[in-house]
Amino acid sequence: MKLPALRGTLFSRLAMLVVLAVLASQIFTLWLGVQQKNRLLSRQLYAQVLDTLADYEGVLESMPAAQRARWLRANNHAGLSRLLPLDDRTRRDGHVPGMGRELAQTLGSALGEPVEVYFTNGERHELWLKVPVLEEHYWLVVPLARFLPPSLRPTLQAAGLVALLSVLAAFALAWRTTRPLSQLVAATRELEAGRLPPPLKPSGPREVQLLIERFNGMASALDKSASERRLMLAGLSHDLRTPLTRLKLAVELQDNNTDRDGMLADIDELSRIVGQFIDFARSEEQRPLSALALDELVASVLDKFARDDMTVHYQRAPATVNGDALGLQRLLSNLLQNARSYGAAPFAVTLTVAGNEATLQVSDSGAGIAPELQQAALAPFERLAAHRGTDGGSGLGLAIVARIVKQHGGRLAFAHPPQGGFAVLVTLPLAANNDA
Repeated sequence: MKLPALRGTLFSRLAMLVVLAVLASQIFTLWLGVQQKNRLLSRQLYAQVLDTLADYEGVLESMPAAQRARWLRANNHAGLSRLLPLDDRTRRDGHVPGMGRELAQTLGSALGEPVEVYFTNGERHELWLKVPVLEEHYWLVVPLARFLPPSLRPTLQAAGLVALLSVLAAFALAWRTTRPLSQLVAATRELEAGRLPPPLKPSGPREVQLLIERFNGMASALDKSASERRLMLAGLSHDLRTPLTRLKLAVELQDNNTDRDGMLADIDELSRIVGQFIDFARSEEQRPLSALALDELVASVLDKFARDDMTVHYQRAPATVNGDALGLQRLLSNLLQNARSYGAAPFAVTLTVAGNEATLQVSDSGAGIAPELQQAALAPFERLAAHRGTDGGSGLGLAIVARIVKQHGGRLAFAHPPQGGFAVLVTLPLAANNDA
């Protein structure tokens, strides 16, 4: 399946929905995990600051005030939490992380006064807090190396792997869900083309299974109805032929009179209508298609019409199509009969090949079918002109042609050429081994 064909399909929408849900859940989970981890680290940092302040306050309280600054500088060990006099001029710069600002606010609330905070972003990541101890202010230096959040790269990699596996599973689930629907669409195309598709195996969700079962039942009922209609129409037409033959024989045996020729003409018209009924019933039958030379088939049909005093100019080109010979002969015969009945000489048949298609054009010099009536002309029993109700036509000729074209996977079109007249164009796909 090509990518543009996926756009707007149920599969693409289900897959997109699952992908968005997976990504949203992963992002939310990652954000929640980071927030929880930062909150836990902040609590640990706050507890360490309180313990450090309590320890230093206990030590400084037991010594004279003059010795405190000297003792604090002597115990200034890098990498450890420590207390320093305010005159310590160590360079402090850098953006204070959120954890440091949160600690300063919490500590200020506990101490009852604002706490200044700075951050050292050099070889060591240290937080400098101005805190009161024994009614004097000092710098509390807290290393943040082990409290800063670790790199999110491993977490992102793990989340990406989980998301990828989830998306693949979602695609597999969406494919399994929509595949029965795709098969159902293909089966409806077969049914639309007049072919009975094989029964589909119910699969997918329960609703889809029920839909497939109903479709199988509908297709079977339609095929049964079509079979009964074909049988009834063919049987009725066949039964009518016997009394028509007897009636024609009786009329021919009568003495010549003014009504004899008209009666024989009427009987012939009835016979032609019965023949069209039989052709219409047979056009619903599914016949196997095989490779045949379309140009030779056209020539054989034209020979029959030539014996019936119809001159047709034929421009041929070698073309091989997969088709039903009887159906294609009936198609061309109906088009030629329509041209002779409703068109005007000269008549022409042109067979051309372009790309992987062959186009059969039957044209005459008549007025043809008006554009607004062309679609209606393809309906069964549709007779467009008032005189067609008395000319032996049944309105089935073009309906039979349209059905045969559809069964062959072709296209039917009408045209009014610039030079005048009317043309019917039948386009059929060439056989795979066509040598034209």
